Amino acid sequence: MIDLVLKNGDRYLFMGDSITDCGRRDDPRHMGSGYAALVPGLIAAEHPELQLEFSNRGIGGDTLRGLEARWDEDALALRPTWMSMLIGINDLHCYMNGDEDLGPEQYAARYEKLLAATREASGCQFILLEPFYYTVPPGADEHQQKVMELIPQYIAIVHELAEKFSARLIRTHEWGQEIISHHGTEILCNEPVHPHLTGHAVLAQWVLKALKA
Repeated sequence: MIDLVLKNGDRYLFMGDSITDCGRRDDPRHMGSGYAALVPGLIAAEHPELQLEFSNRGIGGDTLRGLEARWDEDALALRPTWMSMLIGINDLHCYMNGDEDLGPEQYAARYEKLLAATREASGCQFILLEPFYYTVPPGADEHQQKVMELIPQYIAIVHELAEKFSARLIRTHEWGQEIISHHGTEILCNEPVHPHLTGHAVLAQWVLKALKA
């Protein structure tokens, strides 16, 4: 049995973009079909006695600018005691396409502001997941190579914020790259951004490990 930091009555919020969303708005349980849906089941299997409240507020295509616009309703109003956040790959792509408002500097400022507001509102504890991009050179095309050049800046920001807010850090990009270096990208996803079921199972396992006491 895995000893978890969660306790009865905790409210856990999954926040992010399409990787977190994963169809949750068409799901009667509102949890989707990805890692955000798998984690509650894994916890229930290990700790059926725990009474926890899980919410998924991921929205496909979102950036931190999008999260800002809905943060009061989708985060602060829920008063989470724990929140995991996976956001950044859309910010990076928009920045690559010329949106200077979504560059690394703005990403850092927005991310910190949202975490600070949430900590102040509910004393929330955080699990931060690196934005990731799963591809292995030399198969990467020019676009993929550019993403791989930029993504370390966004990852470094997540690391800095994890330290600043005493958050639990999941090295999603780093650990995923290690897996696909041995098995190829197909083990986690069919394209660099969106995992398939096995990839989501890996994400869920990492979240569960981050919740160990």
